[in-house]
Amino acid sequence: MRYRFLLLIILGLIFLTSCSPKDVETISESQPQSIQGQILVWHPFEDKIKDMMQDSFNDYMRIYPNVRIVSEYVPGEQIEKQFRQEVGRGLGPDFLFTASGKILTLIQDNLIPVVTDFDFSSYLPIAMSNVRYRGKIYGIPTSVSTQALCYNKNKVKSPPKTLTELLQQAKNGYSVGILSNFLYSFWGVRIFGAQSLNPKGKFVFDQKSWAEWMEWLKIAQNEPNMIFSDGFEELEKAFINNRLAYVFCDSSQFSEYSQALGTDNFGVALLPGEGNNSAGPFLYSRVILFNRMSSPEQQKLSLQLAQFFTNQEQTRRRLSLLQGSFIPADKNVNVNGSLFPIEAILVEQAKTAIAIPLDQIEVARAWLKVGDSLYPQVLAGSITSEDAAQKIAETLTQKFKQP
Repeated sequence: MRYRFLLLIILGLIFLTSCSPKDVETISESQPQSIQGQILVWHPFEDKIKDMMQDSFNDYMRIYPNVRIVSEYVPGEQIEKQFRQEVGRGLGPDFLFTASGKILTLIQDNLIPVVTDFDFSSYLPIAMSNVRYRGKIYGIPTSVSTQALCYNKNKVKSPPKTLTELLQQAKNGYSVGILSNFLYSFWGVRIFGAQSLNPKGKFVFDQKSWAEWMEWLKIAQNEPNMIFSDGFEELEKAFINNRLAYVFCDSSQFSEYSQALGTDNFGVALLPGEGNNSAGPFLYSRVILFNRMSSPEQQKLSLQLAQFFTNQEQTRRRLSLLQGSFIPADKNVNVNGSLFPIEAILVEQAKTAIAIPLDQIEVARAWLKVGDSLYPQVLAGSITSEDAAQKIAETLTQKFKQP
């Protein structure tokens, strides 16, 4: 899964439908005197994450011995399709782990219920934007992830804090892998002064800042040690095989990189900024969703399990076992920088990260499509940065004008 997790979110953004949500049922939290029953859980997790999930379920069943949890693995790229098919037959899991990018189409097709009477007060606001649509909440975030700068400590003594330092290190022989596409490189726009969301939470495309960022990338690609590639696998393989000193990475890759390079040799740093401006990568969530076809009793039982799974004790346990691949969605879970240095870096990076609200997904789909088509043209020199930025801005203006 690893890096494919964010890829699934991107595909979800680009290929969303435009239908309107139908009437939906709601889930309300309850505290029955005797908790009993069976919960079917679908998940896309493998290896260590799967084991940790099962440990949490086992803890729950020890507390509630009259509840049986049956967990089934479904590959991440298949989970939405299978969920749709089963719900269409009146079946499917009661409890589903998936990526936040899957939520909107499930809402629009009336496949998941609204979550009510659940205490979300301790959850990160940026994570809640991934599950809130038109004022209603449709899922529970378990963790958030974002991008960072990964490096090989055998090759690097001090990672760069600025774009200027990064380019200088490349000139000095340090190889840098950059995933070259519109979405994955969008983190640099904020460095040139852009604010991607206005005070009302609406997406704003800053033409000037994006054009300046693209000009910097055009200069950087001319350095022999700045390796631009649109292939995940190519950069991942090069970094694991010690051919790159740095790679711009997604936090879901941390565990694999740490295992391949060794814990002592794998480093993570903040994305470079410049001056007083920090990078602004996209942030996304892993979420728990529910099945609108489950009975009210099953929905309440599933909600109670979700509350247990996301409590602070269970979250802290996963935090101590995973190697920095996520940030707790609960803002009250303390991430001690001495004990969890990689996680602490992600928490710091998340402060300037961007989460596209569900209400803005339709707009995001529009600018992602045009941005993806123009990005390589700008780097190739077939269109100027300014002209490309103008085309993206025009697309956004047209989208906002639509009723």
